[in-house]
Amino acid sequence: MKIVCVYSLSTFSLKRELYSPGDIPFGISFIATILKKAGHDVHLVVVNPRTKLRRKFRELIEEQRPALFCLTAVSSQIALIRRVGETIRALDPEAYIIMGGAHPSLNPEDVIGYPFVDAVCRGEGEDAVVALARQLERGEEPAGIANLWIKNRRTGGIEKNPVRSFREDLDDLPFIDREMWEPFISHKKGKVYTILAGRGCPNRCTYCSNHALAQVATGRYVRFRSPDNIIAEIRELLARDDNVEIVFLETETLGANLRYTYALLEKLAEFNRGLEKPLEFGTNLALTTQIKNNRELLEAFRKANLTFFRVGLESGSERIRREVLSRPRYYNRDLIDFCAMCREYDIRYTINILIGLPGETPADFQETIDVTRACQPTFGVSVSIFFPYPGTRLFALCKEQNLLSDKATTTLFERTGTVLNLPDFPSWRIKKEFILFHYKVYRGREPWPRLAWKTVRYTVDAFPASKRFISGIVHGLRSLLPLSLS
Repeated sequence: MKIVCVYSLSTFSLKRELYSPGDIPFGISFIATILKKAGHDVHLVVVNPRTKLRRKFRELIEEQRPALFCLTAVSSQIALIRRVGETIRALDPEAYIIMGGAHPSLNPEDVIGYPFVDAVCRGEGEDAVVALARQLERGEEPAGIANLWIKNRRTGGIEKNPVRSFREDLDDLPFIDREMWEPFISHKKGKVYTILAGRGCPNRCTYCSNHALAQVATGRYVRFRSPDNIIAEIRELLARDDNVEIVFLETETLGANLRYTYALLEKLAEFNRGLEKPLEFGTNLALTTQIKNNRELLEAFRKANLTFFRVGLESGSERIRREVLSRPRYYNRDLIDFCAMCREYDIRYTINILIGLPGETPADFQETIDVTRACQPTFGVSVSIFFPYPGTRLFALCKEQNLLSDKATTTLFERTGTVLNLPDFPSWRIKKEFILFHYKVYRGREPWPRLAWKTVRYTVDAFPASKRFISGIVHGLRSLLPLSLS
């Protein structure tokens, strides 16, 4: 059976949709891969706000006549994905359309009400979508599939099937089919690749969807692939691309289970010893009481050649972290000291920051600047303006306190624009602090040309409409150049 999987991006590249293989997303990749392994003819489509949807899908439907369309969406992408679904339905009233991802999982009542949607997937979708494709291929009316809410086209009734437990063994999943992404990648070979190491997060941060997604199904939410399974995929990567130098181990925090962490790091160190040029590794890490003074962990990082990680501070205000964000409990001094230890071991780190949080004041934000500057991030800072995602506790709080502005309904302002009306931290001040954050953290520590360039970059990001306009002009100019020059 012919199946189309659709992935969306809020941004657009000057050449192709993705820059390198390290940008390949996992969710829709697993769906497409497992459908392909089940014997289906799977086609991948990537769209962005500039995509001519009607033309793209009209050509696709006329050429291939796919029977099933699989759409995925996080909350920030739902507006674009709705346009995709409406376009497909208008062009092909008979096509079967299923939508999954974080937003449908957390807002199924809303999504199943979209006129173009035939089914909504709640939770993990690999098994459900294979069962759906099997029934459709047999000419059956879909029914009785766990994790799916299914709309009856004749009566409009909704069959709400139960959600099966979270997948216990991630090693059962196939390695994602990276080849199908090659038409969308500017550089098909690259130095950096990303491998999924685990699913789920042990923390219950109010701004993140993990605390809500953990309630969608029963069973263990935080799971990791076995070290041997990860090593096997790394071997496959090296066989495909001899340019690989860095592998990022994608998981919410590698420190969720330290017994597992040490076992994985030992395997990575052993694997590297067999290579002529050892690989570098990176990951995400949340600071906890088990990690903050843990030199043994940093020594294991170095032995495995895990040379960098991302850590979330989010706010330098301990009050905001505790009362608003529900972040893991630690003091600012704990993070500052941990970062100093990392520098001793020559391990680089990026610090994640959120600006414009509910209840935040300029004084709270000044603490964020002070703590980040004291941490001396050696791999940069990642700064975002807070965007409330439906289904999260912090979205509910913002709605309850009437903080949401009209801008909260569009993805144009996701993470780089202000969408809250904060009485003590006005939008103009938030935008100003976003633009100047890198300068304030690194002034006196970086050369002026780099500080100026970073400030210009943040300025462009702070005005999304202008950014898209400029990108569109550059995109048009680049399209006129020969491929060898562009």
